[in-house]
Amino acid sequence: MRTKKVKPPPKKYEYALNITKEYDEISKRDYISFKFNTTKEFLTFQYILKIESSVEQKNLYFNILGFSAPIGELSNPGYAGYEYRMYDYKFTEYNVVVDKKDSAKSKFKLLIQRSKSEPVKLKNIPRKSFIEIKSE
Repeated sequence: MRTKKVKPPPKKYEYALNITKEYDEISKRDYISFKFNTTKEFLTFQYILKIESSVEQKNLYFNILGFSAPIGELSNPGYAGYEYRMYDYKFTEYNVVVDKKDSAKSKFKLLIQRSKSEPVKLKNIPRKSFIEIKSE
């Protein structure tokens, strides 16, 4: 007798984006980190997210293209991820657009402040989106 395969319930978001201000010990300067992760965990490989990024004045664009297999012989389970580091930033408001290749888009505003307690502030985060956007 065959048993039915149980599927996990669908996730609310496909991706998660965490935006933080960090310090690079090697170059001795601050940067804004954009860490993208999938919400789905892969059992065979820890894939690498392929994302095109561009900065034009006060606009940041991230285009999620898909996945690529990791380089190496060992297989590691885990989430697919990608990090973009923005070193030359200004203390101002940026428009951020995250675009998925299936034509889904998510737009929001990012305010970079001189404040130590809240250096990164997010505004106008869409309620319905394919990506969870947060700053910790």
